[in-house]
Amino acid sequence: MKRALSASLPLSALATGVALTASLAISKPAEAFTISFNPQFGSTENTGATADLDFNFVQEGNAVRLNLNLANTTNGSAGLGATSATLVGFAFDLASSATFNSFSAGRSNFTQAWQNVELNPFGEFDLGVSTPRNSFAGGNANSGLTAGQTTMVSFLLNSTLSAAQVENDFLTGFTNGTLGAVARFQQVNAGGGSDKVIGGVSGNSAAVPEPATILGVVAAGGALFGAKKLKQNTEV
Repeated sequence: MKRALSASLPLSALATGVALTASLAISKPAEAFTISFNPQFGSTENTGATADLDFNFVQEGNAVRLNLNLANTTNGSAGLGATSATLVGFAFDLASSATFNSFSAGRSNFTQAWQNVELNPFGEFDLGVSTPRNSFAGGNANSGLTAGQTTMVSFLLNSTLSAAQVENDFLTGFTNGTLGAVARFQQVNAGGGSDKVIGGVSGNSAAVPEPATILGVVAAGGALFGAKKLKQNTEV
């Protein structure tokens, strides 16, 4: 479901970090699943560039922390056999049970968050994350994630539901196709040198309890490096 999001306000990094640290005591176990960006789900160039995006949901008071663990899994086993590709951004839809509150890049180079992302030919997505650039669909591959590298960013989501219920809404949406996700690659050593790859639910995905304390500490530490302000997407 596509919905316009309200404009975000810049957050104080220190205040956010303190609030997250305080919330660790009441954080509950996480729920998780994986979206795999693979040409089997759809691709503009079928280069074989691939990535995994783990969605981890943690209850933080009345809100839900969405930790996103991103891995560039390009290894020559898909599509035209690309072995080198730089991941520069990804976008996804929000479940109707959640709305945007804030974004934290942590120590990641993926420092820009966007709303209402347009990425042709796959249409519009509610949220996007990228390395520094003037538009989500533009820019160069500097600071991107190369094959074998991983990183993590997080969103704080507003919801009246529990983390487990929000996770279920996201997983259901990605499974039945009402929600979508896409990744953008540059400097690919196959095909035309770039690719946009659709994401699908990994066959191993399920609601899996994880240590809330570990995820909470990572989220808190990331927030200390500054919650970012969402940017409106502009096509180039």
